[in-house]
Amino acid sequence: MMKGMIKRLIVLLAGIAVFAVLCDPVDTFAKVKHNVTYIYGAKSVTVQVAHGKNAPVPTDTAVPGFQFVSWVGNATNVTEDRVILGAYVPVAVQAVQAIQSATVPTPVTPITNTPQWLKKVNNNKSAPWPEWWSTVNLPKGVPGKTCAVHWMNGWNGELWKTDIIPYGSSIQNPPDPCINQYDFCGWEGDWTNVTEDRVIKAHYYVKHKIKFYDDHGDLIDVQYARDGEGAWVDPPERDNKEFVHYERDDGGTYGGEGVHYDLSVTAVYKDKD
Repeated sequence: MMKGMIKRLIVLLAGIAVFAVLCDPVDTFAKVKHNVTYIYGAKSVTVQVAHGKNAPVPTDTAVPGFQFVSWVGNATNVTEDRVILGAYVPVAVQAVQAIQSATVPTPVTPITNTPQWLKKVNNNKSAPWPEWWSTVNLPKGVPGKTCAVHWMNGWNGELWKTDIIPYGSSIQNPPDPCINQYDFCGWEGDWTNVTEDRVIKAHYYVKHKIKFYDDHGDLIDVQYARDGEGAWVDPPERDNKEFVHYERDDGGTYGGEGVHYDLSVTAVYKDKD
């Protein structure tokens, strides 16, 4: 008899729990929050959003030399952690496109036509899959029906986003991903006529800031050089003075050789004979 009472009690408690969830389903996720990370320009901003709510969208999208185009990703009805990217195009490219669109009708061209501004580092269909991805449960396509296209930062191996697209379809050409202190080289991988899961990898060169000062301590110019490369700025002329060299802030002289870190140099002069 005791066993029967215990069974009835368990059934009763289970029924109460189910009734509570059905009566107030909102409370089930009331305390659940998700991280939405925006990556744009030099910024990476993460906000916490309650389950099913919309994420606030950043407005400080200005990047010198680039025009913000759109957000790549969805900030509405957040039900999981998400990464949303800011898409940019160089200002010069946008200006040319605006002039062309204002003077001639926009032709209808296949997506396989590569615009001049699009940078590619090779013709590989897919970039290599990073080894550490084997530990991550990445979305996969259904053979013959859908394909997964994974976009990644080739400098630090970060997974940006995944597109699930119909088998054999294509994705629109992406704009250059702008990251401060890095020089975008181009994409590895092909996002057209996708018939299998692929990796699209953004290649970068790291850039170092070189500050050029005159002999009075005034800033002449700032140059950004790829790692291992150099930069040069002609020093200002001085009356009865002859330019000798630039002096590095870390010792020695600078003659435009390649650098591997940020550097400041100051012009040194001597009296003319």
